[in-house]
Amino acid sequence: MTAVRDHLERLRDTDDVVDVTESVHWDGTAEVVASEAIQHGCPVVRFAETPGIVQLASGVYGGPDQFAPSDQEPWDRIARALDQQSNGSYVDLLDRLADWEPAPVDEHFVAEPEATVRDGADLYDLGLPTTREGVPLVSLGVIATVVDGTTTWAPIAGRSRRSGELRLSVPRTFAEWCSPRSEASVVLGVPAAALLAALQAWTQGQPTPEAPALAAGLNDVPLASVDGRAVPADAEVRIDGQLAIPTHERPNGRGVDGSGNHHSTAPDSEATATVRGAAWEVGCETTTVGLRTTTVATRDSSTVPFAPRDVPLADDIHLACLAESVKLYRRVNNYWGVSPVRWIQIPVEGRLGLCIVSSEILYAGFEWQLANTLFSFSDLFDKVLVVDEQADPTDLARALDDMWVKAHPANDWVFSESNASSAAAPVYREDEAGSRLYINATWDPRWDEEYIAPRVTMETSYSEDVLASLADRWDELGLDSAIGPDRFTDHD
Repeated sequence: MTAVRDHLERLRDTDDVVDVTESVHWDGTAEVVASEAIQHGCPVVRFAETPGIVQLASGVYGGPDQFAPSDQEPWDRIARALDQQSNGSYVDLLDRLADWEPAPVDEHFVAEPEATVRDGADLYDLGLPTTREGVPLVSLGVIATVVDGTTTWAPIAGRSRRSGELRLSVPRTFAEWCSPRSEASVVLGVPAAALLAALQAWTQGQPTPEAPALAAGLNDVPLASVDGRAVPADAEVRIDGQLAIPTHERPNGRGVDGSGNHHSTAPDSEATATVRGAAWEVGCETTTVGLRTTTVATRDSSTVPFAPRDVPLADDIHLACLAESVKLYRRVNNYWGVSPVRWIQIPVEGRLGLCIVSSEILYAGFEWQLANTLFSFSDLFDKVLVVDEQADPTDLARALDDMWVKAHPANDWVFSESNASSAAAPVYREDEAGSRLYINATWDPRWDEEYIAPRVTMETSYSEDVLASLADRWDELGLDSAIGPDRFTDHD
């Protein structure tokens, strides 16, 4: 298990954190600085001087643009936060998350939460970051509540804030599951496992309250009890209060609370706004709830990660892309009774609008079935790119190059009938029918091997004598120590 502060220390050890020592205000300015840093591939930015109790950090779970020269991959910081080995590949990460099962939560409780109550502190005293319009940037956290003895966590996105009330966007299914006026905690600065567990539990089409058990099964997250509900024990900030769930009529039905009594959960104008606050909201029906604050608790020298609103490559987009990729990887590889798919990636550069899948092509026409299966399992994207099983998930440029070189526009770019519903992520058309597209950038399985161009590598381009001489010269010059042992590690 890796707490946020431990994760930051590990990143600092690899020179992947930069401290902003000048005073930066949390009201809009921190977001602007973080946005610029993210879009220019900077390390994690930690704001050491802000006028509030907590310090802020951005880029904690983010990563660089795959088209920019970098020693890192976009998912590296998430993998480190999940304690994955530094030489682990993207496929290793997918396999681990796809095999992820709940664990008994009783074995993960510790005595007390790390955060302690701050008497008299309110939400403004914390100094949580906001946009220039005053929208709180609290998407990298969870809300915890309990119904009939079962605690769950759900993802959150800030809507508005007063000194004693925080209004949040949450998945509609979560609001329907909750009891009206129940006690709850908003927990910030939580381990990456808790964020991914909340996304898996409530945003992927099969809602379940097992989020704490999922987090415990993924990364051994320690838990603490606060008024009977389980929360991550090492959370940096905890805001306790009472939930206020809308009770007026909504057009598509009513929810059922934990006691079996019906209550309505219609979204107000904030919940139905066109502009989304967090990446997970794109593919999830949401509503707005309020938390009337009673207690504010923080750790000493607490640091709260945040993601700028609607910014390419931000942390919340990385988490949402990974969570959706894992869902599809798990479901597709069990769909035909075999596991032909080597990896699936929803690249953050595509803002959830493009899905790339590397797969063995079992027979002619299989790529069409595969693309249509992916479309049926997710409504986020409207484009699927199918590449060969030898394709490297760390080389996005090569995948897009195959899209133009190996896929013939007349034969391998296949559009559906123009009656497909609009995908959730793309912004070029909304609330209207259109076509979906899959691109087949694979070799035809009916071709003989002699017609398939051989893959050019270092090993196939030179004789054994030349390769041996090159290896000897490399060792003689000491290039491993000069460049670093992990510089050319195969990330698969």
